[in-house]
Amino acid sequence: MQSVNRTRPRPEIMLQSQLAQNIADRQQQIATRRRIDRASEDPAAWSQISNIAKVQADMGAWLRNIDRGLAIAAQADGAMAEINTQLARTTELLVQASNDTLALVDRETIAQEIENIAGTIADILDQDNGFGRPLFRVGLPLKMPVDDNITVITAPSRDGFNGLAPLLADIVNMIRTGDANQRSALLDPLQLQSNIAANILGNHGIETDRLLQGAARLEDRQIDVSEYRASLEETDLTQAITETQKLLISLEAAQAAYARIEQTSFFDLLR
Repeated sequence: MQSVNRTRPRPEIMLQSQLAQNIADRQQQIATRRRIDRASEDPAAWSQISNIAKVQADMGAWLRNIDRGLAIAAQADGAMAEINTQLARTTELLVQASNDTLALVDRETIAQEIENIAGTIADILDQDNGFGRPLFRVGLPLKMPVDDNITVITAPSRDGFNGLAPLLADIVNMIRTGDANQRSALLDPLQLQSNIAANILGNHGIETDRLLQGAARLEDRQIDVSEYRASLEETDLTQAITETQKLLISLEAAQAAYARIEQTSFFDLLR
């Protein structure tokens, strides 16, 4: 009769226990569709998953920045389009006022309308964005980080519009007190400021396109990173089910073998 160490399970029992644990692990993977829940299950893959999670968090932050930047850019675009519209109207009015036969009362009406335009433009330039900050900052324009070492201007600097207020004031004054030649002489400076405003708007469109391109690029990267993370982290259901079936067969065989061994040992005791 064989000697049995009562403080340690027999190899046959240990084998069945291990098989049962492996089956439970596979069933858990099938239920949760997660292959890895803790670092000990696959340290190398767990490390990669942790790094990927950080990358995904960064990309999420950049995409939120882009969404915020696009909101600001859309507001700035509308504001500058209105400035250009107001400047076009000012040009029309200045051409009318340059007619020397225009009555004094008509010139005063034009002067008052241009004063209103100047006030409208000032209000546009003074407005806050949707996040409570100046839409057009004095000095450096507002930039938004949208990727590693990449920033995009979401709204231009106010400095590019600094020539408007004094020019409009001069136009109003000349309409009221100057002659036709003096008023006509202001058409070129007004056209220059209109061109500057139009160029600022055009450059702003380029920056907005960069925001949209950045969003598309990050979204594509998100898909690629998510797919790679899934390949590390998620369960291959077909493989997990096949492995579970194999383990069940192995467990049944181990249990049957153990039963035969135990039955043989019992009859040995009776001899």
